Amino acid sequence: MTMSTPTPRYGLTLVLVLGATLGLACQSTPTDSPAASSPDAPPKTASSSPAPEAARAAPNLAVETFNAGKFDLSAHRGKVVVVNFWATWCPPCVAEMPGFDATYRRLKGDGLEIVGLSVDQEGPKVVREFLAKRQISYPIGMADSTTAARFGIGNSIPYTVFIDRRGNIRDTVTGGISEGIFERKVKQLLQEPA
Repeated sequence: MTMSTPTPRYGLTLVLVLGATLGLACQSTPTDSPAASSPDAPPKTASSSPAPEAARAAPNLAVETFNAGKFDLSAHRGKVVVVNFWATWCPPCVAEMPGFDATYRRLKGDGLEIVGLSVDQEGPKVVREFLAKRQISYPIGMADSTTAARFGIGNSIPYTVFIDRRGNIRDTVTGGISEGIFERKVKQLLQEPA
């Protein structure tokens, strides 16, 4: 009896199934997470919702960070601000951080600010341990359930909010973002007047 190799169709199916499984590994936050929405809410998929015409004012945000003191969103009016909800246990969240950091270092002088808000249920200790092993130059803090709800993160992370120079939410992305797409979105907002 001879063994045959799977046809390309089966190989592609296997790759797609594995990719979808890994991609969704941290899309849903744990049910006890402060960011979890009600059980009636439909699950979110990786998506972007740009719409300047649908821009709304960003909610207030003031948070103590682990690496940069207090971050107060109102103090950054006139800058493009990115708020990223993430967790240490979320592979896509961790994977996008180096690209965010590289973009932050390149464009901070042009008016970019980023704040990462962890939704880790284990609390600040796991985030401090995570940061001790990585060099992240943008501010990192903890999100509470009120902050998560005000930004509408639903039940999926990573969740990234793009705020323009006037303090309006201009885009949200659920799911991981490549460095190139992230930088393009930021640069578009940086080109707009305050």
